[in-house]
Amino acid sequence: MRLAITGTTGRVGQALATHLRDRHELIELPRSLFDLAGPDLPAKLAELDFDMLLNPAGLTGLEHCEDDPALAERVNAAAPAEMADFCRREGKRLLHFSTDYVFDGLEPGLKGEDSPVAPLSVYGRTKAAGERAVLDAGGTVMRVSWVFGPEKPAFPDTVIDRALAGQEVAAVADKFSRPALTTDIAEWVGTVLEAGCPPGIFHACNGGPITSWHGMAEEIIACLRARTGLELPAPKPLLLAEMAVFRAVRPRHTAMAITRLSALLGHEPRDWREALREHVESRLISR
Repeated sequence: MRLAITGTTGRVGQALATHLRDRHELIELPRSLFDLAGPDLPAKLAELDFDMLLNPAGLTGLEHCEDDPALAERVNAAAPAEMADFCRREGKRLLHFSTDYVFDGLEPGLKGEDSPVAPLSVYGRTKAAGERAVLDAGGTVMRVSWVFGPEKPAFPDTVIDRALAGQEVAAVADKFSRPALTTDIAEWVGTVLEAGCPPGIFHACNGGPITSWHGMAEEIIACLRARTGLELPAPKPLLLAEMAVFRAVRPRHTAMAITRLSALLGHEPRDWREALREHVESRLISR
């Protein structure tokens, strides 16, 4: 199958390209070649010979979206709508990536694929609009959450680096979701593609208990202690309200149920703690 993948310099885009290139012919579309903020996206797509379009690209910085809502609307909403309409007209499949931040997060518990969305930020609202356009055109939406992996540094890497440097580790303890490892996401996507990329919404995160950023930090510190023998202090819990750097509103409870993905895989995705330990151990090996 010929796959066109946007955002291949991004975290998820890199993981998809790495995992899928051995089984599919890829057309990699980094922003330098295919900028979602640019004009004439359908015309550019028409120049490409592909069977399926994967769109992990987007404007993901919450504060950036608040500061430039027009750009967020263009990249996260209008561009996916144009791509979805093109794929519908040309008979091609589209797999579009979205976020758990489409939920308001007011109530605890797992959010299902059919749970109502009520985003709180410009980022969440524009991603929700992009979702609607893709779904209305018969495409597939894959929501991911708290993504980390070997492609680019993320929250777990900051915890690892600070802990091993002897610096204090602190993390928000009253915001809850479930993490997703990029290499696992790429494997799940491979299965979705093999199934013909069924339309509708898939929640794509690792299994295991709902956690906080502080819970992730605790797991990382425990793994570092076990692997290095260092007596590392416990991470300090923070409150979301204390994070003055967060100008955009973050939803508190966005952990997603992975019912549909689990049914397609034939099992629930592995526990996020196992995936996180694997990531920590790989970082220790590479140091």
